[in-house]
Amino acid sequence: MKLRLIVVGKMQTDYAACEQRYRKRFGSHGCELQLIELSEGRGKQSAQRKQEEERQILQHARAGYILFDACGKARSSVQWADTLQSMAANATQDFVIGGTDGVSASIRQQAAQCWSLSALTLPHQMARLLVVEQLYRAWTIVQGHPYHRV
Repeated sequence: MKLRLIVVGKMQTDYAACEQRYRKRFGSHGCELQLIELSEGRGKQSAQRKQEEERQILQHARAGYILFDACGKARSSVQWADTLQSMAANATQDFVIGGTDGVSASIRQQAAQCWSLSALTLPHQMARLLVVEQLYRAWTIVQGHPYHRV
């Protein structure tokens, strides 16, 4: 199985080492996590930045992508695992995290699913790290690995 995380913006060094640890763990559990970093929009207004980022996201994200967005539906770790479990072993699933301004309505409408990480407002970098950890957790649930404890 191949998971692709498409994110707008570069990872800050404060979080990079932790993110890298989780990404390395995927390889030892038979799943690949590919990270695709897109540049942030440079427009002066939020709408301009979102439009620039939309073009990049649509160039990379495959149909059926799952978007992380504040307007999305909250899901438990087990529900994330159920989503992975339902995929074919050779499947590729794209996950998208927009920029710090969020995403355009078009990106939201084209997403197959829209998930929320929390009712809280999270820093963009922390949200990215949380997604990587939760994808790893979901994969270990699927594999029956003891990482996830309830």
